[in-house]
Amino acid sequence: MVPFTRDAAVRLVLARLALLGQELGKPALAQADEQTRLFGEASPLDSIGLVTLMADLEEDIFQATGRRITIADEKAMSRLTSPFRRVGLLADHIVELVHSSHA
Repeated sequence: MVPFTRDAAVRLVLARLALLGQELGKPALAQADEQTRLFGEASPLDSIGLVTLMADLEEDIFQATGRRITIADEKAMSRLTSPFRRVGLLADHIVELVHSSHA
C-alpha cells in the first residue's frame, strides 16, 4: 500500500470541502486552503456542516487507505490545539490517525 501522506490528506480535505460547498451553496469552500477555518466565527461551516465533513472524510479515507478511523475521537477532543480549527491541522490529525490505525 502506498503511504498516506500529509499532502494526500490535505487534498482529501480540500476536495471534500469543495463538494460540501456545492451542497450547502457556499462556493467559498471551493477556494479553501490549509489556513481555512473549519469552525468558529470565521468559518463557513456550522456545527452540522463540520459533522458532515468529518463523516464524509472518514469514508473518503477508508476508500483511499482501506483503514477505518474516527476523526473526532477522545484524543482529538482533549487537545489544547483543536485539530478541527483549520484545514492544515485536520490534515495532520488525519495522517496521525491513519498511521496509528490497523488495516
